[in-house]
Amino acid sequence: MKKTLIALALAAAPFASFASESNGIGYTNVQLDGVYEDSAGFYGKGAGISGSYAFTDNFFVTGSYSRTRDSDSWQSGKWYDRERLTNKNWTLGVGFNTSIGTRADWVSQLAYARHGVSSNYKSCYANTCYADNDSDHVSGYNLSTGVRGRVTDQLTANAYLGYEDYSHHYDGNFYADFDMGYSFNKTWSIETGVRLAEGMETWNLGARASF
Repeated sequence: MKKTLIALALAAAPFASFASESNGIGYTNVQLDGVYEDSAGFYGKGAGISGSYAFTDNFFVTGSYSRTRDSDSWQSGKWYDRERLTNKNWTLGVGFNTSIGTRADWVSQLAYARHGVSSNYKSCYANTCYADNDSDHVSGYNLSTGVRGRVTDQLTANAYLGYEDYSHHYDGNFYADFDMGYSFNKTWSIETGVRLAEGMETWNLGARASF
C-alpha cells in the first residue's frame, strides 16, 4: 500500500512542465490557527503556525508547528488532583503541484513529522503535594496527494488523501485533509479545515497571509 501511494504521488511528475501559477493558486504563505484535537479522551485546545514557500512554479517547501493542551482537575475537601496533557507537533517537507485545469491543481506532499506528548500530574492533600512528569515522542513521515482548486474567485478548497507512519512500532494510518479558505484580497484570507484519521479529529480555524 505504501508503494502504491508513493507511485500516485509521483505520477504527476511527467506534467511538471505545466505551471500552476497561471490559475491563481499560490504556494507562498504564512498561516496562524486556533487548533482543536479530539483523540481517545484527549480534548486539546491550542494554536499552530504553518507556511509554505514556492521556489519554482511547481515545487515548494512546507513547515508547521502546533501545540495543544488538555487539563482536568478534581477536588474533594483537602484532596486536589490535576492532570495536564500537552501535544507538540511539527513537520518539515516538500511539495509538488501541477495544473489540471484553469482553476485546479494536483498537489502531492512528503514531510518529516515529529509528534511529542508530555504529561504533568499533581496531587495534593492540604499543603503536601506530589508531582510527576513524563514525556515521549514519535517521528516518521506523512505523504499526501489530492486536489486544490478555486471554487470561486474568493473561495478555495482542497481535498487530500494521506498516509502516515512513525517509529516505536506505530501502525501506519490513512488520513484525509479537507480545507477551505475565503480571500478578502490578494494577501489576506480566513482558513478552516479538518484532518480525519483513525481515532483522531483535528480542526483548525485561522488567518493566512499569501505573498
